[in-house]
Formats: sequence, C-alpha cells, structure tokens
Amino acid sequence: MKLSRFLFALLPLSAAAGRGSFRGLSHIATEIFSFPPTNPIFIENILVLPDARLLLTSFVHFGPDTNSPLHILNPVTSSVSVVTTLPNSTSQTGIAKLSGANRYAVTAGILGDNFEFLNNTVNVYVVSLGWKASSATVVDTIPVPGVISANGLVAVGNVVLSADSRGGRILRVDTVTRTSSVAFADPLLFGDPANVSGSLGITGVNGLFLKRHGGQRWVYFTNSARGVYGRFKVNSLGHKVGSVEVLMTATSDDPVGFTNSLDDLVVDGDADGYIAWQDRSLLKVKRYNNGTTSQTVVLGSGGVATGNTGITLRTPTSVALGLDGGHIYVGTGGAVAGNLTGGQVVKVTI
Repeated sequence: MKLSRFLFALLPLSAAAGRGSFRGLSHIATEIFSFPPTNPIFIENILVLPDARLLLTSFVHFGPDTNSPLHILNPVTSSVSVVTTLPNSTSQTGIAKLSGANRYAVTAGILGDNFEFLNNTVNVYVVSLGWKASSATVVDTIPVPGVISANGLVAVGNVVLSADSRGGRILRVDTVTRTSSVAFADPLLFGDPANVSGSLGITGVNGLFLKRHGGQRWVYFTNSARGVYGRFKVNSLGHKVGSVEVLMTATSDDPVGFTNSLDDLVVDGDADGYIAWQDRSLLKVKRYNNGTTSQTVVLGSGGVATGNTGITLRTPTSVALGLDGGHIYVGTGGAVAGNLTGGQVVKVTI
C-alpha cells in the first residue's frame, strides 16, 4: 500500500536514481494497458482469474462518492471495465481467491491521512464473479474493527490473512463465521521507527503471497521499512507454524525510503521471488537449494528488458503470476517524477 493523492507531489525527480541496473537478461516486457491521466487509477494489486483476465484493486479512488470501483482487465484485448463497486470505501488493497467457485475477498476502507484507513472503516468484501462474467456481486461485507492498516492478502480456504502494516501483525478473518482476530505479531513484521522518510518508518509487513512447497503452506512477505523479504509457515486453518524466517534483505545504492521500498510479490515454481520495488524496479530474488539467495533487477531504471526500449515502470506496486507460469504481470501506481499519469499493467516473461 502506497501513496495517497496529496503526496504524489513529494516524489523527487531522481526517485529511482542509483538503484541497480539492467544486466542484459532475456526477459521481455510489454505494456498491455495504461490508465490515462484523465482517469489516473492507482493500481494497488492484481489477481489473475481462471479465465486469464485480471482483477485490479485501486489504492486511491478519485470519485466523488465512497463506492470504490473494482476493475477487470482483459490482457488480450487491453480492455478494462468496472465489474462492481465496494460500498463505503475509497481505497482497496489486498485481493485473494477463496475456496469454491467464483468467490474472491478484497480488503478496502475509507482512506485518511498518512496512508491510514479511518478507524473502523476496514472491511473484507466477498465478491462473486463467474467465468467470463462482465459484472460481479458483493455477497458479503465483513467488518474488521479497530484496524487502520490492512494491506496484502492471502486465502487459506475460506480464511484470509491480511498484513497489518502499522501494527506489525497478521490479521485473520474467517469469511464463513464472519469473525476477525489477530493471528500473530512478530518483530520482523514491524516497521523501522528510525526510518523517518515520509511515513515509511511505520510501514512494516506489506505484500503477502501463499505458496505450497513439499506439502507445506508458506506465506511469503515483504517488510517495506526494513527492506526484508521473508516467509512463515501456516496450517490448513491459517495459523502460523514455527517462526518467521528472513530470506533476504534488499541491497541498494540508495537507503530504504519513501521511494525505495519493497511492495507486493509473487513466488514462482522454482521458489524464486519477484517483488515490486518502488519506485521503478522489478526485483528478482533467486533462491538456491542450499537456502541462499541473490537479487537482480529484471526491469527498472538504467535499462529495460530485451526488445522493449522505452518501457518505464511508473511506481510498481504489485506482481501476479500468469496462468502458464512463464510470465508475470506488474501493476503500477502511475506516478513518475511527481506526476500522476495513470497506473499501468506490464507483462514480463520470466
């Protein structure tokens, strides 16, 4: 979760200067859609549907009301539409597929100052969207009281786990019993109060991604303020098993800060992570059999992927793995050098 509208002007002209450079990798990047400046949607998260279309949540809703739009994008035709609106919300964050056919969970609320939701406005919306359907239905709205930050989201069956970036904890919402609780808190999920770049110092755990390895469920996460990429194990009920593990701490010529932070992520079949690294990079974290990792900028300032000169990621926020496993989608907020030009979706081969 990043950037409310009034803070776009704070982005420095050299937001991504000094961050890693392109290494001549054989990734191919193609921009498949971009919102125009006249409709500057800030894409916060992406979920790939079974029919290969993309659900897009938007962090900042610029409409006059409190019914934030949930968008769907056809990557083949590059056409986008609003499939439903989420009542009593101006900002959407995480999205996850629930058990059963056509059911999805979205976290949203009314955005206040300092990247925080107004207290007691956060809800988990359960949305029904069928195969190739052009519209969706909100079938339930589950309150998550006492929370001002609900960010990345994953589903274990019909239980969703939400990243509380402010509280350094994982929230647990059962969409069947309609109850919410704190799953656990951990020092590795908290932000870094010593980091005073904007409000980043209190933005801890951000993105979440659920991946199965060897019959075990692992939730991978990023911590924005600390530049940490890690994971923890959960059981079939979404409860943590064991301790939180750090896989990597991001290295950069720039200090971690407001325009240099890890956001949402995916993990592919080789256990390699791909992370949206604000302000202009897609980071790959290679994980080896001995447990060590290495990091490489796949697409970012200083170069672009093969055959696609001119593509710039405008504040990357989110990553989703394509159905074939051979490409990913990168969503952006649409800000460059302080100018809001509209979020984009870029397809990158991996």
